[in-house]
Amino acid sequence: MATWSVYEYARLYRDQTTVFKDGQLHFSATQFDALKQLMLCGDADHKQLFRYGYENRQEVLVCQNYVGVICLPDGDQLEILPKISKVITSGDDNDSEFDKVRTSLISMLKVTRHLPSKSANNASLALTSMPLLDVFIQLFLDEVGHLLKRGVARRYQNQEDNLAFLKGKLIVSQQIKHNLVFKHRHYLAFDEYSADRAENRLIRSALLWALKRVSDNTKALCQEYLFHLTDIPASRNIRQDLKSWQRGRHVRHYEAIRPWVEMIFNENSPTSIAGNSNMLSMLFPMERVFEDYVALKLKQQFPEHQIKAQVNQKYLLTHQARSKSEESNIFQLKPDLHITHQDKVIIGDTKWKLLNENLPNEKYKIKESDIYQMLAYDQTYQKDQGDSEIWLIYPMCETFTQPLPHFKFDNGTLIKVFPFDIEAGKLIEQTSKVSAECCYVNG
Repeated sequence: MATWSVYEYARLYRDQTTVFKDGQLHFSATQFDALKQLMLCGDADHKQLFRYGYENRQEVLVCQNYVGVICLPDGDQLEILPKISKVITSGDDNDSEFDKVRTSLISMLKVTRHLPSKSANNASLALTSMPLLDVFIQLFLDEVGHLLKRGVARRYQNQEDNLAFLKGKLIVSQQIKHNLVFKHRHYLAFDEYSADRAENRLIRSALLWALKRVSDNTKALCQEYLFHLTDIPASRNIRQDLKSWQRGRHVRHYEAIRPWVEMIFNENSPTSIAGNSNMLSMLFPMERVFEDYVALKLKQQFPEHQIKAQVNQKYLLTHQARSKSEESNIFQLKPDLHITHQDKVIIGDTKWKLLNENLPNEKYKIKESDIYQMLAYDQTYQKDQGDSEIWLIYPMCETFTQPLPHFKFDNGTLIKVFPFDIEAGKLIEQTSKVSAECCYVNG
């Protein structure tokens, strides 16, 4: 069982064997076809995972902006990490770089609750030298450990059995049917106080699933917890047991573990193939993760500001159709951040893209469409406000470590482009060493 690590937008080629060649990952035909099937399975999310095509008469899948892990049918794992590093190979020299990026990803996922982990602490970040799947399973095992300390839930269940001793109530009709000859046996109905319930069956099934796919250290902990659930059978019907999962005061300590079970068995996974346990995927849209992470951290960094995420109160146009008597609003504008400070509104937008502060002649790699989007925000949310400013926030990387010189629309609105340090969870505000003269943008 091997783990193959790549970054967003990496190219995956179809080949005879799975190997890195010239910094690009080549998959065996079986593994490549499994990934292609994941993309073509019909789920809307899966179509966004890869872009399929040909390069030099060779089939290729290009990873998109989803990060996480995909479990392949043969036991191997494809690990897709955020593109905040330029490293593209998978040699031993790059292991520390992968660990650093993995640490940042796990931190973002836990802070934003994209990972259902309530046991988020700094110690668990030491796990990030492991493959992503092991990290996810270790966090799941943390919740299982807390559950076992609290005690496994039990309940009385109605059962019928043909026993050699008296217990409960004799069922006369079944006694005559089964024990007319065997007088020493008794067909009885009784209540059994048992841990054989849907929640525990699902946990055992999840542990058994993990046991086949994780490394030895994680496998040992899975086996330890399975020992505590020896008398509980695995689930025979995952979907039905998930529907039967009970909520209430007596099983409140199970609430933290339910999201993990749902994620493992595809019911609540960010993307997954329903019914195919060999192709489980735990993948997260990186643009949304970054957006949520920045919003949470900015509230901590600027406590005097009122920061709201995903405000959707403005529209770009009004329109009156011929068939209607009144005008209606169309083209709703939904900026990532609506920041209010001293009666001044600042619109913020996060972009999961890499800039290059050394390429002013190429507009620092800023997309023209992003500037048009900021112009629309300015014309709606800030049209009656003087001295307006818009924050464009990009991830800090090797080529973007400090704010760019300000841009300015012809109405005076400033666009401030900031890097965001993911590891520190902080917006970088210091003045750029580059000339502070504004770049004018016609709008």
